[in-house]
Amino acid sequence: MAGSAWCVRGALRDSALGFIATARSDGILVLDEIGMCDPRVIGETVHMLAVPADASKGLGMFDVLNGFEDAAALSDALKARVAKYYGTPLTAFLHALCAPGEMLRWTVIVRRTVEQFITQNLPASASGQAQRAALRFGLAAAAGELATAFGVNGWPDGTATTAARVCLNAWLAERGGAGNFEGDAILARLRQVIERFGESRFTRWESAAAKIDEHGPRTIDRLGFRKTMEHGMGDALHTTNTYYVLPEAWRSEIFRGMNLSAVNKELLRRGVLEPGKDGKASTALRLPGLGLQRCYVVVAVPEQGDHGTQAA
Repeated sequence: MAGSAWCVRGALRDSALGFIATARSDGILVLDEIGMCDPRVIGETVHMLAVPADASKGLGMFDVLNGFEDAAALSDALKARVAKYYGTPLTAFLHALCAPGEMLRWTVIVRRTVEQFITQNLPASASGQAQRAALRFGLAAAAGELATAFGVNGWPDGTATTAARVCLNAWLAERGGAGNFEGDAILARLRQVIERFGESRFTRWESAAAKIDEHGPRTIDRLGFRKTMEHGMGDALHTTNTYYVLPEAWRSEIFRGMNLSAVNKELLRRGVLEPGKDGKASTALRLPGLGLQRCYVVVAVPEQGDHGTQAA
């Protein structure tokens, strides 16, 4: 339906998807994963907001029948009208949007509508991902309300905003809320590696000097180095571990498939990583047997459910 309004048709070949997406930068690219492209390829190429197709009204993807006998009848009517009026809404919308002297006014209205949509539908503590999703749903709401004001769709005022809100709430429900789950997933990945391989794949660094513990077991498939320090005395005596992770292991194994820039930013923000003197996420150090090179210094790993930091 979106494609019919935007005059978008045609099959997509897997190999051409990247070029087509680039060519449509700042425009819409409708991906029909059923008939136009392999859904696996789409999933690997773009990040899509997963909204359930079932509206939970017993009508499949529809929430109202608008006078039709059942969902099948409504679907057939939509298909027929889409085929007849293919592309017509877009032309009318763009004519109104680009009317001489009006663009600045519409820009202000859209910006205000989107900001209001986000404020009304997300808590102030919402994560960056939730805010980015709300921004996109808010933009759809603003465009729909403009189309209503232009007389393009014939909807009552507020219909587009309500629909966008329902979709955002459905996405949030599938996601589990508006919290920072991306950051939690990053921490969980690091915590899992240290819990599983903290002893076996991190060579013990025995002193302040760049020297390996010769009495320790040989490290196979090394991820980095581990230095244990004692603090306090008597009953207050405790130890902390600092992990020095090699760059290739950090990138291609521990956080494989993740956005490394986002990973480093999140871990720096939480105090898990010790930044280098140059402000970068990695630090230049003289490592045992390897000499001077950059590594990631993990100084604290919060326990599960703890958003603060504590010694690993």
